[in-house]
Amino acid sequence: MLDNILSEDDGGTVKKRWKWLLIAVLLAVSTAYAGAAGAVTPTNVTKISRVTGATPSGETIPNPNQTHSNYQVEGTDLGIMWDKGGGEIFVLFGDTFGPGWCGNGGCGSGWRSNVLAKSSDTNLVDGMTFSTMIQDTPGHAKEILNSKKINNDEMTVIPTAGVTVGSRHYIHYMSVNHWGNPGEWFTNYSGIAYSDDNGQTWTKHATAKWQNNASWSSKFQMAAFVKDGGFVYMYATPNGRYGSVYLARVPEAGMLNIGDYRYWDGNGWNTSEATAAPVTIGIAGEMSVIYNTYYNRFIMTYLNPYTEALVMRDAGSPTGPWSGEKILVRGSDYPGMYGSFMHPWSNGGSDLYFVMSEWGPYNTFLMKATLTADSFGNNLISEPGFETQAATTYMAPWYLQGNGGVDRNLGSARTGQDNGFVRYNSGWNALKQSVAVQPYTDYTLKGWVRTSGNNNEGYFGARGPNNGPVLNETRFYSLANYTELTVNFNSGANSVVEVYGGMWANNGDTWIQLDDVSLVRGPNLVGQSGFEQQPSSTPTSPWYKMGNAGIDRNLGFSRTGVNNAWARNTTGWNAMKQEIAVEPNTSYTMTGWVRTSANHNNGYFGAQTLGGGPILNELHMTQAFGYYTQQTVVFNSGNNHSVELFVGTWANNADTWIQIDDLSVVKN
Repeated sequence: MLDNILSEDDGGTVKKRWKWLLIAVLLAVSTAYAGAAGAVTPTNVTKISRVTGATPSGETIPNPNQTHSNYQVEGTDLGIMWDKGGGEIFVLFGDTFGPGWCGNGGCGSGWRSNVLAKSSDTNLVDGMTFSTMIQDTPGHAKEILNSKKINNDEMTVIPTAGVTVGSRHYIHYMSVNHWGNPGEWFTNYSGIAYSDDNGQTWTKHATAKWQNNASWSSKFQMAAFVKDGGFVYMYATPNGRYGSVYLARVPEAGMLNIGDYRYWDGNGWNTSEATAAPVTIGIAGEMSVIYNTYYNRFIMTYLNPYTEALVMRDAGSPTGPWSGEKILVRGSDYPGMYGSFMHPWSNGGSDLYFVMSEWGPYNTFLMKATLTADSFGNNLISEPGFETQAATTYMAPWYLQGNGGVDRNLGSARTGQDNGFVRYNSGWNALKQSVAVQPYTDYTLKGWVRTSGNNNEGYFGARGPNNGPVLNETRFYSLANYTELTVNFNSGANSVVEVYGGMWANNGDTWIQLDDVSLVRGPNLVGQSGFEQQPSSTPTSPWYKMGNAGIDRNLGFSRTGVNNAWARNTTGWNAMKQEIAVEPNTSYTMTGWVRTSANHNNGYFGAQTLGGGPILNELHMTQAFGYYTQQTVVFNSGNNHSVELFVGTWANNADTWIQIDDLSVVKN
């Protein structure tokens, strides 16, 4: 299809087709060394070295930078890192204090809202050494983004992310209006600053901003950047540490053009920030995201105050589905810890290095974790076996309706030491967890349940958020031994679902125990594959069109259901398209059903890279199909995390049409 577009001017269809196929093959070969995509989990977390501040009495870890004497940085936090090119990384810190620092948290004199270091250290085993820090006078780290320092106006300007595109460096920052209770702060806006002189000076762009609202609830106030496929992906949360994670992306060249950003709405990319749907559910603070080339997984880390831990999630593509949370560092081991900013050069193997802050010493430390295969696989449930549930203030990410909790090391678990339970003599009692999903997508929920002998009305299933409509559930009765329950459901219009296991206690003292819960997405990667949920004749997310195309709604033309898609015209290329998330260097099979006009002789069915890039594979349909006929094509994703599906036709100077229904893409 792309080849025909190119050949309109030069007639080089055959030559260009071979050129694109060769490029696709080379891309696949060049990344063949990468590890298989599979869920990972952190293990063996250790503190390697101090990054900032002076070494206190009794501390034995290395302190290579001596920032207190070399740069008048005695107390600081964060430590956001990214590859700046030229064999160096930037390391970006928040509120910073010099001589006169109070010695307990962020306070004192010599206050700078932010400071910036450089490092070329490739051997992190003994710590991370700075090359230098950006300075305004010799021996004094410079504040690179100024702030008013006026409470309830602009108290400070804190960086939250950084990325380099070409030779220009970008910082995402937040303008803090005032501090609230611990873990709460309120922002005026977030914005992007840039530097063209290797970080010496920075300019806050006048219009690259996300204004907060009167209720302090804008979704894009704190961010993490990661580059992929020509885009910069921006993961974001509201201000403070009490919001879920949302996602936007922008072409690399459009970083400063707010109109070029597109927001993930659960199905596809939308121009409206208001449509953004969460990619993870929970409360996330000080987030970091990188792509690990060894495991072919995106890694996300952040602080979850409810679980009092730094946690990690992973996914095979930027949009997810993201795994459940996995404990990286516990607050009981490192009191007052926050921030888990990953080193960009520790993404090619199983060792994961990150910078962690601690509030009391108000300084930063280099940490190391080892990533290993996750025995729960691509599970969207956090703490599926309840093993990391500590006696914290909250049970998050699980929460209760009625009475229950966690059996800790009581010998009642199916596997491991812990399990969840509910128990009471009346009413509805359940364990629940909310999960981000893609709308109108199939999922499979599994879990193991054991009950008291008098249980006669237990339920295991999924529903809309906040006790919304039940999507599907299975009823269970007395189960003397742990029994696996399975529920298949479609998410419907929901971008968030609530999974639950519970019972009605209507027969005296009744209990159930729950363990080893899993939620996985169905195999078909095509959203709204039968077009049944399309609300109008004009395609909406996740479908989009090229040329003249649309949706037949309840017109009797569908293969199954009541809707189908169509493309029709007298000239040019006309097609239906959808972007889907894939794993790199992986084989997929695309199938669909097509019916055409009698004069049809030049249709295409296949997949290509985004933005009209190389075709990964396609089927050339040169005949007419008087009735729906199944089409199949196998393609390799190459070095891509997203590809574009297309089904369409060239209308050759006569009224030509094609009808499309029931598409699927599954991993081979």
